[in-house]
Amino acid sequence: METTHKELALMAQLARGLLAHGERSGMAQLGDRTRYVGMSDLGKAMRCMRAAVADKSAGSGLAPDQVAQWFAQGAEERICATLHRQLVLQRGHWLEEGVRQALLANGAPLIPQLGIEATIQHGTTEVPVRAHLDFVLLRGGERPAIRVLELKSTEHLPKTLHPAYEMQVYGQLGMLATCWGKPCVNLRDGDGTPILSGQTFPEVAQHLFGITLPASSDRVDIEGWVLCLSMAEARAFGPYRPDAAMHDLAMRLAGELWTNLQRYTNGRVSLDDLDYCHGFHPLCDWCDHYASCPKFSTRQALDPACNAALQQLDALRSQRKDLDQEIKRMEERIETHYARLSGAGDWLATGDYRCKVAPMPGRVTLNRAMLQAELANSLGQKESDRILSLCTDTGRPFTRLFFGRTPRPATPSHEERIHVAA
Repeated sequence: METTHKELALMAQLARGLLAHGERSGMAQLGDRTRYVGMSDLGKAMRCMRAAVADKSAGSGLAPDQVAQWFAQGAEERICATLHRQLVLQRGHWLEEGVRQALLANGAPLIPQLGIEATIQHGTTEVPVRAHLDFVLLRGGERPAIRVLELKSTEHLPKTLHPAYEMQVYGQLGMLATCWGKPCVNLRDGDGTPILSGQTFPEVAQHLFGITLPASSDRVDIEGWVLCLSMAEARAFGPYRPDAAMHDLAMRLAGELWTNLQRYTNGRVSLDDLDYCHGFHPLCDWCDHYASCPKFSTRQALDPACNAALQQLDALRSQRKDLDQEIKRMEERIETHYARLSGAGDWLATGDYRCKVAPMPGRVTLNRAMLQAELANSLGQKESDRILSLCTDTGRPFTRLFFGRTPRPATPSHEERIHVAA
């Protein structure tokens, strides 16, 4: 019991520390995110305006000290779930530092965490917008070039880039191009201390690296890339280029988000009045506001996206069943071939592989009914039950997905179709 208590204490310390570090580093680099619309907010607003407004108004609402209260209450599941979430969220920051070191080792002029601030007009409302660029690589000379690199940490590398990430990149590139010659660029160190403030991008390049860039972004080769990283693999998506239409779309979405945020903050609408992601979406698993989401408070009668996901799962399960059968048939063929060869029992060299078939002992199992009967005969039923209960381990509860094809009505016979038609 003491070991379990100490283990939980360590997990709680780690979860609490990650939350506190995330709060401090987020405020240092990004400032008060309730006071502006960031480009990462656009991706969330595009798929779920309700979650985007809830995030902008209150964030996750989880304070580090809450973990200490959970520990005092012995709430192991909450602590472990929070730790898991924080490890996933902050893994990207750890990978980001590794990528920064790799790029610096190449000797390329690199600006990490460049900030661009501007104010746009949405109807009669002024909307503060900001772009935070993970990495900006520069090249001067006769063919000046800028490469904007956005990092995304993923459990598994995607085959195609999510539209929300593309919207974020287009917003970043659009702000870089439109604010190129305006005093909109800021730069902070890791602690949030300003290094440069209210500069144009060419001024920043000149100040940091002595690189002279054209006065207009039209004369610069600008590309954006999204680098998706898992713990073992990487994949780059791009290039994306400044696009006026996509930039206008991004800024219009920023205006809608800011307007909805003001309406919600002023009490004119509730979160449930805002549009939300109605269908199946994997990112709903990571939403901090799913508990009060209307989607999960009512039973969905039709959900084409979830139906497509179940269809894909069904196909994968069928493929696994067919593959298991094919593996079994192939193993039987090879074992039969091996048995016909002289010198059975030795290794068979095939070129790229070697194989042999060897007898293996049978699996040892415990006949619980027989054991219970023998113990009852020797010790009595009550003592037998006590010993079996003492030596029985029960695994943790788990969830299992049950699904199957929806029964379809039988196809009517020829006579029935005639009767209906008549």
